[in-house]
Amino acid sequence: MKLPPLNALRAFECAARTGSFSAAGAELGVSSAAVSMQVKNLEDWLGLQLFTRCANRVRLTDAGRDYYQKAAGALAEIAGFTEALTDRGTRRPLVISATPALAQLWLPERLKTFAELRPDVPLRLRIEDDRIDLEAEGIDARLTYGGEHPEHRTQALFTDRLVPVGADPRTDVSSAPLVEVAWGETIASVPGWRRYFTQHGIAREDAAAAIGQSVPSVVALVQAGLGIALLPEQVVGREIRAGRLHRLDGPALEMPRPYVLVTAHYKSRSRRLRTLAEVLGVR
Repeated sequence: MKLPPLNALRAFECAARTGSFSAAGAELGVSSAAVSMQVKNLEDWLGLQLFTRCANRVRLTDAGRDYYQKAAGALAEIAGFTEALTDRGTRRPLVISATPALAQLWLPERLKTFAELRPDVPLRLRIEDDRIDLEAEGIDARLTYGGEHPEHRTQALFTDRLVPVGADPRTDVSSAPLVEVAWGETIASVPGWRRYFTQHGIAREDAAAAIGQSVPSVVALVQAGLGIALLPEQVVGREIRAGRLHRLDGPALEMPRPYVLVTAHYKSRSRRLRTLAEVLGVR
């Protein structure tokens, strides 16, 4: 079989579909220069010019358009029967890793919707903090707060804000005992009570009276009446709507980074992961 270099073919298909080497590089997780080099290798192998290049823009030649139509169809067919074999044929679970806050407070209702849409896909949920190796641990999707993941595709879920919550809606923020979330060194940018009081001119200098190691543990401390806490409003929204927590009078504090969905670039076009992204509200 006389086949072209497959990495070069994949780079060409992506560049032709997205319309630029930089967009193709972002999807494939490589630089635009690497995509350009792969396309040049394919052109040399074929003895044909596939793109015309002008500044930062590229345009398919007539030969390029013909080749793209055939190549894209062939790659889509390969992807389709591969997914059918690996996903539906063996019912391989979709492995989702999430921080404790997202896994326990925000994700369950959305996974229920996913299960209704894709009853053929078994789910496996792992609850863990950051520093996760997606490839080594067989994880299909990671849900976390902020963080840098240059080797993977990162899509924003939502940007939250911290609001004061308590067990009693009449609690006064300026005098109630305080509970603090120990966010950890990987997400140290999340502000706490001290910044909240300073930013909003509230006269309090006392430190938090209790510390929880995660948002769910702080939710439990607040519900037990040990104090009030600054918690991400969307993440604990189900608890507020159910009346198990109460949003107290007082301003909100924007969180500096969004919650994100992280996937390997080569998996992100899977139908299962596309459905998951839609259910999670990825824009």
